[in-house]
Amino acid sequence: MVKKFAEGIAKLEKPGLISHIGPDGDAIGSQLALYYWFRKMGKQPLLFNDDPVPDNLKWLSGQEVIQPPTEELLEQCDGFLFIDGNEPSRFGSMSGYFRETRKPVYLIDHHLDPPEDLYRGMLWDSQASSTAYLVYLLFEETGMEGLTREVGEALYAGILTDTGSFRFDSVTAETHFAIGNIIRHGGVSPTEIYSRVYEDKTLAEYHLLGSVLEGIRLFCDGAVAVMQVTEKLLSENGCSQDDLEGFVNYPLSIRGVVVALLLYERDGRVKISLRGKSQVDLNHVARKFNGGGHFNAAGALHDGPIEKAVKEVVAEITALMDDCA
Repeated sequence: MVKKFAEGIAKLEKPGLISHIGPDGDAIGSQLALYYWFRKMGKQPLLFNDDPVPDNLKWLSGQEVIQPPTEELLEQCDGFLFIDGNEPSRFGSMSGYFRETRKPVYLIDHHLDPPEDLYRGMLWDSQASSTAYLVYLLFEETGMEGLTREVGEALYAGILTDTGSFRFDSVTAETHFAIGNIIRHGGVSPTEIYSRVYEDKTLAEYHLLGSVLEGIRLFCDGAVAVMQVTEKLLSENGCSQDDLEGFVNYPLSIRGVVVALLLYERDGRVKISLRGKSQVDLNHVARKFNGGGHFNAAGALHDGPIEKAVKEVVAEITALMDDCA
């Protein structure tokens, strides 16, 4: 599977590498590692994302070349690679272009249920710990000499963030084997990467976190915890949506909570992050609200207002819990 996929994308001379809107560590890390993979072969990749790179990832080498897509720029590409997401809608303002283009579109991803008829080729595994792990397999297949420090830092950051610092069920012996090779060949420092990703917070971010935690509400007899963030609250604390990274995981430490929700206002709509403890299929819930993801981690988008979103999403989760009872 890996060899055939590598051979397919290697035919592209000027690939467009697109990561999903609201990019996280896995999306950016995978995108940058692929950038260097193509560059090593003498290709000229262009990197696109509607949204800026999060502040805690701006230290990664190469991130400065990521730019918003335009039709003029996309027309320069001879094919495209969707990274860490499988639906065109997850890739922002040019989703219509990607649905209609006759240029080959490839996929590298670990989310559930990709529309297979859309892609010329796929490197896809829903059991993989992260998309960055799948990108690592490309280097393993085509030559580890290409796994430089820049690549290693990108891959490590991607796997680190998408596995919850290696604590999720998706982490396997193969995950740790890959990490060992990334450290060995890339010469990266796990301590340094962890610090740059997670230990560079501002006091304002902690004030925001305190306000959000204080507002936690419990539903379903204490099994579902809900946090919500308005644009006003972000503004009052001098923060942005990027500063909410990781907030959704905190309520899972509350005794009895099996699902945590974080809802926040974004561009007139409500973005929803869902995390769980393997008792509710959160991918199923998210797909009801223009989203998707994994069994234990998913994202969705609601038209709002935020209280309506809370009511409707909690109702969906409650129904699934009743079905499992």
